[in-house]
Amino acid sequence: MENKKIIESFSSGRCPVCALLQEDEYNYLCHWVGASGEKYKYSDERFRLLKLNGFCNYHFWRLERINTYYGSARICVGLIEKIIDDLQNQKDRLGANCPVCEDLKANESEHIKELISLLDSRDNRRRYAEGWGVCIPHLMKALTYTNSDNHLASFLVKTEKKQLERVKVNALELIRKRHSSLRWQQTDDEKNSWFRAIEKLVGRRGQKND
Repeated sequence: MENKKIIESFSSGRCPVCALLQEDEYNYLCHWVGASGEKYKYSDERFRLLKLNGFCNYHFWRLERINTYYGSARICVGLIEKIIDDLQNQKDRLGANCPVCEDLKANESEHIKELISLLDSRDNRRRYAEGWGVCIPHLMKALTYTNSDNHLASFLVKTEKKQLERVKVNALELIRKRHSSLRWQQTDDEKNSWFRAIEKLVGRRGQKND
């Protein structure tokens, strides 16, 4: 069965993989809000969090924005106790990974594989070409999943060049119409071009491209 979310994201005005990962990220953070409750103190997830030495800077502050002070305090107490124990026992704390980053990394690979699979369809290729395509980081990763399918790789690259050109033209028009006398002429695509250009270049906010 086709992943309808990916197909629908073709017309979202964003990189479809970035759009799906942003939704995944919010769902994971909401899940961790629930897992920060007192009754989950000894859950497998809390033990996993301690083992991984907590969240990365980005996701800890993202979690704090939607969590209660009490939930954040509970998580921090457990992590502080772990740090004190590690310091006392001179344990190595290097090489740990944020659990949200870990899960999103796995999701990213699955989303890209599904995208590649969907693009076997001529109709889906048409829909994809009419949208804004993937960001450059996800284009590079998608090309590694084409399994030497030169036609698909060529389609992705040619489509990306056209989509980048559209973003550039819209950004130039946004700049040209920046004065009040012309600002009313700005289209929605021109108004969104600054965000679209940044996402095209580096991916969604907080994305790790290693």
